[in-house]
Amino acid sequence: MKAFRAKFKLKYLLIAAAAIILLGNSGFRRLVKNYMEYSRLKAEKTRLEAQHRELEAQRKDISSRPAIEQAARKELSMLRPEETEYRFPPPKDSDK
Repeated sequence: MKAFRAKFKLKYLLIAAAAIILLGNSGFRRLVKNYMEYSRLKAEKTRLEAQHRELEAQRKDISSRPAIEQAARKELSMLRPEETEYRFPPPKDSDK
């Protein structure tokens, strides 16, 4: 019975010593903190890379000449110097 108690006490003593070494050591706490920050930064990097790919595709689409001309004609009502714009009123419901 005494041998069992000695093993039991030794077991808890070793667990307490390991906890004191791991938790009392500022290096271990710093390691855990750095790992958590690394995980956060890795997730942010993934998000930013996806946003970068999306913006790059958008930039390629906008930089093409027809896209710029179409946007200028539609949104700003711009015309070329030799063009004439004709505007017609929308059809009435009775004309349809």
